[in-house]
Amino acid sequence: MTSWLPLLSSLIVAVAAVVGVVINNRTNRAAITAADARNQTTLDAAQRNIEAANAATESREQDKWRRDSILTAVSSILESAADVRQDLWDTLDLKAESVEEVDSFGKQVLESISALNGFITRLRVLANPKIPSRCEDLVRTLTAAQSITVQRLKVELDEEATMDDVNAIRTLWHKAISNTVEEERAVVNATRSELGIEAISTLPQLTPEPTPDPA
Repeated sequence: MTSWLPLLSSLIVAVAAVVGVVINNRTNRAAITAADARNQTTLDAAQRNIEAANAATESREQDKWRRDSILTAVSSILESAADVRQDLWDTLDLKAESVEEVDSFGKQVLESISALNGFITRLRVLANPKIPSRCEDLVRTLTAAQSITVQRLKVELDEEATMDDVNAIRTLWHKAISNTVEEERAVVNATRSELGIEAISTLPQLTPEPTPDPA
C-alpha cells in the first residue's frame, strides 16, 4: 500500500499543476480580453476625436469660403455701383449735343447696372436673403437714377424748357443720386451684420454742386 503513496502524491501534484495552468490561462485570457476591450475603446474614442476635428476643420473652411465669396460678390456690386454713380455724377460736366447721344449714354449705363444681376444671383445662394434683397434695392435705385439723369440731360437740351423745368429735374436728380448712396450703405450694413462685423452709420456723402443756369 505504501508503495502507491509516492505515485498518488505525484498524481495529486500533477493535477494541481494542470489546474493551476488552466486557471492561469483563463486569467491571462480574461486580462488580454479586457486589455483588448480597453484598447478598442481608446481607439474608437481617438477615431471619433479625429472625425470631429476633421468635421470642425471642414466646417471652418466652408464657412471661410462662404464668407470670402459673399465679400467678393458684395464688393464687386459696390464697386460697380460706385462707378455707375460716378458716371451719372459726371454728367454735370457733360455737354450733350443730341438726344441720340443722351440715349446712347443711358444705354451704356443700363448695361453696367444689368451686369450686377449675376452677383446678386450668387448671393441668393450663399447669403442671408437680406443681402441680395438690399442689392436688388440698390439696382432699382441706380436704374431710377439713370432714368432721371437721361431725363435731366434731355430737358437741358430742350430749348423750350423753362428755368422751373430745369431746376425741378435737377433737384430730383440730386435726390436720386443721394438715394444711391443710401442704398450702398444699406448693402454694406446688411453684409457686415451677417458676417458679424459692427455696422457703420456713415458713409462719405456727395455734396450737391450749385445748379447751373440752363444753356
